[in-house]
Amino acid sequence: MASEIDHGSNTPAPATSMADGRADDPSGPVGDSVDGSGTASAATDSLRLMPRRTRMVPIGTFEVPGIIRPIAPPEGWTDLLTGADGPRFWDRIVLSEQARCGRYHRPVTVAFVEILGLTELAGQWGWDVAERALAGCARRLGREIRSSDHIARLEQARFGVLLTETSEIAAINFVERARASCERELEPFGSGVVIGFGWASPPAKGDLSDAVDLALTRLAAELTVEPTA
Repeated sequence: MASEIDHGSNTPAPATSMADGRADDPSGPVGDSVDGSGTASAATDSLRLMPRRTRMVPIGTFEVPGIIRPIAPPEGWTDLLTGADGPRFWDRIVLSEQARCGRYHRPVTVAFVEILGLTELAGQWGWDVAERALAGCARRLGREIRSSDHIARLEQARFGVLLTETSEIAAINFVERARASCERELEPFGSGVVIGFGWASPPAKGDLSDAVDLALTRLAAELTVEPTA
């Protein structure tokens, strides 16, 4: 910010301090220059410093600009947001495993995991925070499966997990570990963000597609919130 100079003398006006916006003369107003008559220059009124809000505070949903995009649904073979496989890979591996199970009658369990409350979380803190919660859960789920298992992001906040050589009873161990780990991940985001699981193995007279339907039914039942009396 250039300082005004009194052209009636060879002495320049006091320099402005860049640290706090005040002139070296503490008696003068911030950002103002005074002419010979003692009248402040109107042009410098616009140079007054404005306070900045630096404390992190939640934003209301009404404050979220419309241009902020929601979490994009997964596409293709790989989900770039979470690092998990994508829905196309999931469709392929489920068909392949269904054929393998039908031929060799090996145990397999399919599980679905879904996070609720990300939209409300984004309304308060922004979509980047919601994406962070989603990606964090994906990493934790990936750490709980074996190299022979598969995890894919299927919808905005839903994952599919294929547990090979695993019965429905044995899959409970995975579900308990994964649930506890993901709940620790989501704890800092508040009680409004919850996670649900549904899993199933093929019934005696069915195939993997029947297990998929049953696991989705169980997931929906777990995520259903009972109305309070």
